[in-house]
Amino acid sequence: MDAINGINQINPRILGDENIRKAKAGYSETVYGLFDDENKGVNGQIDEEVFQGQKGDCWLISGILSLSYDDKGKELIKDAIGQNPDGSYSVYFKGIDKEYTVTKEELERNNKSTLMNGLGITNSSYSTGDDDMLLIELALEKLVSEGEVPIETLDGITGGSAYYLYELFTDNMTGYAYGDDEEEMANLLNYYNQYQDDCSAVLGVDEGFGSLEDDHAYAVKEINGQYMTLVNPWDTTKEINVSIEELKDNFGSYDFSLADNELKEESNWLEENYA
Repeated sequence: MDAINGINQINPRILGDENIRKAKAGYSETVYGLFDDENKGVNGQIDEEVFQGQKGDCWLISGILSLSYDDKGKELIKDAIGQNPDGSYSVYFKGIDKEYTVTKEELERNNKSTLMNGLGITNSSYSTGDDDMLLIELALEKLVSEGEVPIETLDGITGGSAYYLYELFTDNMTGYAYGDDEEEMANLLNYYNQYQDDCSAVLGVDEGFGSLEDDHAYAVKEINGQYMTLVNPWDTTKEINVSIEELKDNFGSYDFSLADNELKEESNWLEENYA
């Protein structure tokens, strides 16, 4: 009996449905940590479940997730990821024209414990599930460690902003607003609502409200009528609906990062911050 069948036979009441899903994602990540014909490993797509690890990089995972929700964003992810002749992988950050290499050994070393992580035996520093997400985490950590790029984090890839992530993946128009700037926030929300098929966005929560956590970032999946649908990077199988009215009532408790993936406006951020 292989491991995945063994996981299927675990009583959900013992391990919990969420950990069973995480264990399956960890098994897939451990076994298929390479380019392969079945596209279960690194394939330039975020097409498997993702569970954030112990690093506080919800901003990063949510930003990549949000890019994966529209066609242009998917292209940005696919164009950024490649495999080299020596078997290593590369992640290219278009916004700064720099590429970072992650060896096969680095990728496998950091995902080999993901099955036990899903089973609740150990805690993984990085995300469990989709190998492309793990690859981006490792590459971005190398970028931040150089300290040459104007991207602000608390420690390594812990505690950043999706705004910076968007600037790294594309030189297209980006926007950022804090919740107490009602005019700018309204402009960004309206812009996203109007062009959401071509945009990516992340809601970063400072002081939690409703069902949202403190100090946590969520990928915005869509605005549908009076509700914004969010995806939690802790477990991407979970979606949360927040009413627009609830957002209006909680100005000052969150920020909003947006990327226009169709380049409707030029951005001068790179010229001003990265020579």
